[in-house]
Amino acid sequence: MKRVEMQNRTTWRALAAFILFCCGLSAAEENVEKTIRDLYASSQTAAREARTMEDVVRALSTFAPEWVGNMPAGETLTFTDLVKEGQNGLAISPEKRPLPQMDFVYIRQTGWNVLAVYWSYRRSGTRLVGSLYRDTWVQTSKGWQRIREKFFADRTLIDDGKPVILPPVQ
Repeated sequence: MKRVEMQNRTTWRALAAFILFCCGLSAAEENVEKTIRDLYASSQTAAREARTMEDVVRALSTFAPEWVGNMPAGETLTFTDLVKEGQNGLAISPEKRPLPQMDFVYIRQTGWNVLAVYWSYRRSGTRLVGSLYRDTWVQTSKGWQRIREKFFADRTLIDDGKPVILPPVQ
């Protein structure tokens, strides 16, 4: 009888440990998701407020120096290219800088990294124009940084209130 009780206790302890572990993972994922969302928000705020090259570099601080982006036609964009584009943005007054809207599809921690998939879009007349992005984030000594970005070509997503990106109904 004692052996059965001992096995039951061991089973219940293992189950309790598993439940606590799963709850801990869920809480950790929620915390990472909030952190990543906050990093996107602070990056956009910094890009809007940038007035000097130092501000641009600070706005891009969530990108790792070895970051690369894959452009729609297959070109590779480096961090240096990104900084140059940011410098061009300084010519536009902060209150008039066009910053895209973001709508997250999901943010998932996959062990060694975090994947963030989101829509990035802007209004153009009666159209909504944008793209789907996927960023890869890793934990570094400087905190979470983006190391890779993949996106599809900007295209009209909604035209005069009608979605145009959906596949045709057969």
